[in-house]
Amino acid sequence: MLRVIAIDDEPLALLQLATYIQRVPELTLVARCQSAVEAAGVLAREQVDAIFCDINMPDLSGLDFVRALGREDAEAPLVVFTTAYSQYALEGFKVAAVDFLLKPYTMDEFRRASGRLIERHQQQEALRESQSAQQAEEPESDEVLYLRADHRTQAIPFREIKYVQAMGEYLRVFTDSRARPLMALLPLKRIEGMLPADRFMRVHRSHIINLNRIAHFSKGRVTMNDGACLPIGDSYRAAFEQWLARRRA
Repeated sequence: MLRVIAIDDEPLALLQLATYIQRVPELTLVARCQSAVEAAGVLAREQVDAIFCDINMPDLSGLDFVRALGREDAEAPLVVFTTAYSQYALEGFKVAAVDFLLKPYTMDEFRRASGRLIERHQQQEALRESQSAQQAEEPESDEVLYLRADHRTQAIPFREIKYVQAMGEYLRVFTDSRARPLMALLPLKRIEGMLPADRFMRVHRSHIINLNRIAHFSKGRVTMNDGACLPIGDSYRAAFEQWLARRRA
């Protein structure tokens, strides 16, 4: 159900508009307002999905009222304009009105405009649900490594990183979701400071590993669970063996 308000300074026109709204099952009339100022008060108190608004009103025109709502705001109510003056139609669509009803309009014309309004609202709701689902699936920002690679900044969840290998001035980041490693112009020391120390360890001057991805360790080498066999440097062996000893049964 769309919660809507009717705005018109002419009492008979407002009564007709309210009556038409009440005949459309998908619409719920929240308030009838005789001025844009009165409607602003309703919007401040109530959740409103859409407004049916006359354009030519004293004090504040319907066009100026809708512009003041901020059409770039995704939460702003949808708008259908009503007016006796066809020359306002273009201005109405410039402020992203869903439809335009020229007085006197029939119930059939009102139903068609309401149908467009309901369809637009459904599209917005579907988009919001899609965005919410996407945000729910995305990891929190403190669980992501932001890395400039392949000519763009990429977000790589820490959990997807298997290990990092230095190759001269470049890095290769091996991940679960990519068949090829990401290449980045970055020193290994820099990325070492960007990765959480409780999950990643530098085990060689050229390698940082995800400690949760170790399959087994023997004779100064560590084998990752994807089969990669990486060396343990002499300078890093003691720290690695201490970490290993804390986890041995």
